[in-house]
Amino acid sequence: MKIAIDGPASSGKSSIAKLLSKKLNFEYIDTGALYRAITYIIYKKHINIQDEKLITDIIKSSKFEFIDNKLYLNNKSIDVEIRKNIISQRVSEVAAQPFIRKLLNNVIRNISNHLKNIIIDGRDIGTVVLPNADLKIYLDASPKIRAYRRYLELIDKNESVILEKLEEEIIERDFIDTNREVDPLKKADDAIIIVTDDLNIRQVVDKIYDLLNNDL
Repeated sequence: MKIAIDGPASSGKSSIAKLLSKKLNFEYIDTGALYRAITYIIYKKHINIQDEKLITDIIKSSKFEFIDNKLYLNNKSIDVEIRKNIISQRVSEVAAQPFIRKLLNNVIRNISNHLKNIIIDGRDIGTVVLPNADLKIYLDASPKIRAYRRYLELIDKNESVILEKLEEEIIERDFIDTNREVDPLKKADDAIIIVTDDLNIRQVVDKIYDLLNNDL
């Protein structure tokens, strides 16, 4: 079984997908982590985002693995580095590059093709990456709620952030994600919408779990 979970920034996709994968004993692929990894490389090495050849060579020569729900790049865990707000601020611009999306979608499909039961979350999983997924979920929440959740997450990591600034950044990311020319963020026609403003992570996980049980 293949489950696709889509939604805007900080809607809880990764946290929910991780918990659900453990509950179902499914493999989990965090596509956002892959885009963050490329953003991290570009930022760290000061690469011009328009340098298609160099970025293509890096992606094709890199080894991406998910082990215990953490991303490893060339056998090194970079899960902490890619979650920093400096990467969050830049990832939408990187993800909007058509050639990067095409390359990473191929990486994601190659991983998923070798797995029987899988949960994948992102922006275009149900519409582009896994259009034939058995279950498609679209998570949503207001920018204010998403910003507050992100604020708590970053404060817990001892990052210095301003709540109002985070809300502005999330609104900007929403605009970029929904208006990019290639594979924009949108709900698949057959996706089930779950609005998470008044739900905690475990409540959302239970909702999706109940949906699966009703379908089985």
